Amino acid sequence: MPRLLRNVYIVDGVRVPVGKFGGAYREVPAVELAAFTLKELLSRVDLKPSDVNMVIYGHVIRAGTGMDTARQVALKSGIPSEVDSMTVDMVCASGMAAIITAANYIAAGSYDLIVAGGMESMSMAPFLLSPTARWGVKHLIGREWKILDSMVYDGLWDVMLNKVMGEEADMTAREYNAPRDELDRISFESHVRAAKAWDSGAMKDFVIPFERNGKILLDHDEGIRRDTSIEKLKALPHAFTSEGPHTAGSSSQLSDGAASLLIASEDAVKGMGLRPLARIVGFSYYGLETWRFPAAPVGAIKRLLSDVGWTKDMVDYWENNEAFAVNSYILHTELGVPYDRLNVHGGAIAIGHPLGMSGARVTLELINVLKRHGGRRGVASICHGLGGAAAIALELV
Repeated sequence: MPRLLRNVYIVDGVRVPVGKFGGAYREVPAVELAAFTLKELLSRVDLKPSDVNMVIYGHVIRAGTGMDTARQVALKSGIPSEVDSMTVDMVCASGMAAIITAANYIAAGSYDLIVAGGMESMSMAPFLLSPTARWGVKHLIGREWKILDSMVYDGLWDVMLNKVMGEEADMTAREYNAPRDELDRISFESHVRAAKAWDSGAMKDFVIPFERNGKILLDHDEGIRRDTSIEKLKALPHAFTSEGPHTAGSSSQLSDGAASLLIASEDAVKGMGLRPLARIVGFSYYGLETWRFPAAPVGAIKRLLSDVGWTKDMVDYWENNEAFAVNSYILHTELGVPYDRLNVHGGAIAIGHPLGMSGARVTLELINVLKRHGGRRGVASICHGLGGAAAIALELV
């Protein structure tokens, strides 16, 4: 099982508010969102761009975004050109995979300071023409051209079974006999918790308003529905299959956003006088059948707890990306994770799910929750398309 051979720390992290699909960020590239967070991160910890040894970002829908978007972020943020960068794609787990990759580099002694995070602009995802267009088309008599949506095909489509992930979430929910009523309740609670977190000031430490040309475009998570209710959610039709049970209201929102975290070695922490927030205790990955992706975090968490020597009862708080309401249901029923310790500031149903960002967001939010609610140890997990999951264990310092 994976083990970190040296202490690795998360020094700090920031994210922009998550934007709705076609909302405040509809014309803002993912790279711009991420560069905004990286600059703010370095300012917060009083470091120079030249102090950074490596930059790693998760990013999923990269069609038309240019080469190595992580390096674009680094260069736009003033990171010296001799410091290289890496873009990671593990679908929804990309942002967490970036953090884990950074932790592994540091634990191996390769680097001391790495910026890691995730970014996504689902709003700016392009449509794709058939590859045959490259070689010329005289006419379309007797045939048709298919236009693909890169957001769907590269981020939401199981190419092995030719199904959208919502269909597979329904299949998994039926396998676990997840009641529609409970999924609606999970969804309602997500919005209630997210709104309460913002209203109480719980989000102010790690979320920064996004500014462009001196104007604030967004200063809150745009997808939270304060006017929703159990009754409204119950009235929604099934979104993906006739049998359901998922609706638009019990599915995560298409979204835009970015987050950056500073990952450091013990030598860097001591030598540079840094004050870390948390230690990365361990991590894990787990795979299963492609269509059962919502259940994958269970395997990742079991593997993680075994590896770090924790029991479930030693974990104070949990963050599990709420791709669909069934994700929370499975974690609760299969692992016994209490709902009142899971996604306590709301989940992706309310906040949104920018694919490449979400793994970084749940990791950062876990730190926020632990600090706000008096916890010490936490686990963050996230499933990903084609049947897999990542999990990470953190301990406040």
